Amino acid sequence: MLKIPRKLSINISIVISVILFLICIAAVFIMPMLVDMLIDTPDNIGNRDEITAFGRVFVHVMAYVVLAAVILADGLMFMLLLRVRDGEVFTSLSVAFIRGVSWCCYLLCAAFCGIGIYFQLAFIVAFAALFLGTCLRVVKNVIEEATEIKSENDLTV
Repeated sequence: MLKIPRKLSINISIVISVILFLICIAAVFIMPMLVDMLIDTPDNIGNRDEITAFGRVFVHVMAYVVLAAVILADGLMFMLLLRVRDGEVFTSLSVAFIRGVSWCCYLLCAAFCGIGIYFQLAFIVAFAALFLGTCLRVVKNVIEEATEIKSENDLTV
């Protein structure tokens, strides 16, 4: 399997994080059009004529909640990547960044559950966000334990 050098891998991740941020900023402006297209697209259930004006507003708000959670998570991951690049992995601030990203995943789960009222496939995305948030909590706990061990080792030296 292709092995990318560590520094290059971190830099690639930083670039991808910046690209994702720029895409999210663009999405802020085109979100109303995208959500309206999604609502008006026919599917096996129908034309979604059952979505009331309140329902449309609700879906728009949930779409912006999703976007806000993604922007926040991306920002936290960007800051974490900068810390990794600088060799500051096992610190309480790095743990806090991972914790924040996991909470963003849980927020995504809740938002997609709300959208699932009208778009049932959103429940699959909600489950994926719940699973990812839980995986990140496990990673956060591992990094947090490693941080404590590192702190203890630093004190004994």
